This record gives sequence, C-alpha cells and structure tokens, in this order.
Amino acid sequence: MTELQTGTQPTWSAMLSLPEVVELRRRRRTVTNSLGALAITLFASFLVGFAYFPEFLGDTELLGVPLSLWVVFSQFAGTWVLVYAYFRLTRIYIQPAADAAVAAVLENQERAA
Repeated sequence: MTELQTGTQPTWSAMLSLPEVVELRRRRRTVTNSLGALAITLFASFLVGFAYFPEFLGDTELLGVPLSLWVVFSQFAGTWVLVYAYFRLTRIYIQPAADAAVAAVLENQERAA
C-alpha cells in the first residue's frame, strides 16, 4: 500500500491518486465501456435490420417463426446476457480491486488521524 502525500487530513484528490483506487477506476471504466459498446452495437443492429431490411425480416422464417421475431427476441435475450455479464464481471473483476481500494483508503485515513 502507498501513503498519501498530504498533511493531517486526507483529501479526495489524494485518495484518488492511490494506485489501488486508480486500478479500481480503470477496471470499472473498462467493464462499463466494453458492455456499453456491446449494448449500442446490439441496438444499432436492431435499428439497421428493421430500417433497411424489413421485407427480408418479415418474409424469412426460421423454424416457422418470422425472422423479425427472432431479432426482437435477440434484443431481449441480449439485454439479459449483458446484465449477467455485468454482475459476473463485478464479482470477479471489479470487487477485488474495490476491496483493495477500500483497504488502502482506510489505512491511509488511520495514518492521517
């Protein structure tokens, strides 16, 4: 763990400069941006499909169900897959960094007191 470079009272800017907190912010940003980009891509493909290929989606059937319904179902299922991925990544990727950041902040808070 690293020490804060301040006087007796820790400040937020000093806490944000701790390596553990920087790592937590990097991990959270990585997960949020990645899953956000996937959500935007999923929604954009939905819009493109219905805007430019409505006849194809309405006329083509897969297992007796129009392709348009499969696309709508993929939006529903894709949303839940993204939610599951977020919860899973939070537990295995972000939470260890959050625990380390909390420990570092508390340790530096005790030193400042």
